[in-house]
Amino acid sequence: MTGRPAVALAVHDGFYGCGTGAGYANFGFLDTMLSLLPAGVHLAILPVRLARGGPEHHPSWHARVRELLRGRDVSVHPIDNGTGGLDRWGGLDNFRTCGATAAECLVREVFPHHSPILTIAFDVPFFGLGALLPADPRRGLIIVPRSSGAIHDPRDTTRITWERDMLHTGSSAGARIGVISPYMRNHLRTDYGIPNSALLEFADGLCAQDWKRLTGSPGDDIALPEEFILTMGRAEPYKGFEDLLDAIAILHQRHCPTPHLIFAATTETTHPTEYQQYLTTRIEQLGIDATVIHRFTPAVSRILTHPGIRAVIVPSRAEPFGRIPMEAFAAAAGPVISTTAHGLSGQITDRVTGFTCAPADPDGLADALARALTLSPAERRTMIGRARTHARHRYDHTSVVRQVLAETAPWLVPAA
Repeated sequence: MTGRPAVALAVHDGFYGCGTGAGYANFGFLDTMLSLLPAGVHLAILPVRLARGGPEHHPSWHARVRELLRGRDVSVHPIDNGTGGLDRWGGLDNFRTCGATAAECLVREVFPHHSPILTIAFDVPFFGLGALLPADPRRGLIIVPRSSGAIHDPRDTTRITWERDMLHTGSSAGARIGVISPYMRNHLRTDYGIPNSALLEFADGLCAQDWKRLTGSPGDDIALPEEFILTMGRAEPYKGFEDLLDAIAILHQRHCPTPHLIFAATTETTHPTEYQQYLTTRIEQLGIDATVIHRFTPAVSRILTHPGIRAVIVPSRAEPFGRIPMEAFAAAAGPVISTTAHGLSGQITDRVTGFTCAPADPDGLADALARALTLSPAERRTMIGRARTHARHRYDHTSVVRQVLAETAPWLVPAA
């Protein structure tokens, strides 16, 4: 390996489009890395290829990324994962294809032209890099799990075994495993057996672009009432939306009124999925006053900036990190009511920066929501102010990335 120094960045979401919290986190990391890279250091980006016109390709988002990269020393190397550009994630076979294609690309197009090089690969689709890269580049590899099969699909033992094997193979050869939250550190050690010596603090956080996005106008893409409560996230059972609907029904049985519900359990499909149809039917059966948003666009996250929000509810049953509380804090939206599932635990100090309850507990969620809705305007402003201050101090992504570079790529530190 010869030539100029470089950083290689592999992502499955956040480049051609953004449909998950991981996509926002990946974009935030890209923005932060660009702000820290010294002159003369090349950035090679390896995004999972998404076909133009496909359901997960978002032209406006991709234009935003291209604008961020304009004039920078960057090369882009699209990675095929075997889905024809239609699915950024896929299944285990696609993870294997993604890792193999990315390794081949790095060996052929990046490594021969750059030295030294730091390679950072985000999430499960790139776990295979730890086993497929040559020995020397593996020692400059960081794999950052944003999720795992054990969290989201514990019955898929084949996938979990593969994930464990790939992470162990990589870490035993010198690769580091990034941890995005205290929960993920414990999860990787306990459930995947990763030694503590291989783990690297890589906390998720807020970048400059996040603060800009979350302090702007909600725009007019989505019609919103003057006052409402909000829940948002991918339309998957583990997100706990059914628990929220049951909690609202419980409050109605107690004769506790709730504001209009903006129910953004979203996917990127043109038409509602079977699960989304089930949730909509459930809303109708329970007589809940709600606006249902089924398709994800970047406009959904901007709802957090609307001044009429009375509460933001995060009812998840499983969450490796969970960006919504953090983003709500930054947007001064709230108060936030969240379960303590996995990575959500510890994000909120109950009755100080928000309200918490156990996961999969509609009664507890109803109690927490009732407490939030009975705050006086002054109490609400105080709580939201504390939460926003907490976000500024705890979720400084620039400081995190700077520390990662200091520990793993000291040749980047002087300018960083």
